Amino acid sequence: MSVLVVQLLFGILAGLLAHNKARNALGWFIAGCLVGPFALLVVLLPMNVKEGVTRKCRSCSETIPQDARICRYCHSEVKVDEAA
Repeated sequence: MSVLVVQLLFGILAGLLAHNKARNALGWFIAGCLVGPFALLVVLLPMNVKEGVTRKCRSCSETIPQDARICRYCHSEVKVDEAA
């Protein structure tokens, strides 16, 4: 019984951390239940942002594709030839 409680706690923690980092909370909850502390370590790692493929929106500072014309977060218009 105590093993189940510990697994659920790891799942809840991983899900909450993932949700706060805008990741899939349900997937990380399941991973946290299955692999416990390893999921917590992985969810705490920074997201991999590829250079040259993405850039930051000048209005909201969210990461958007390099060739985006409209930011999907704040819906502001972004010039394609703008430097990041």
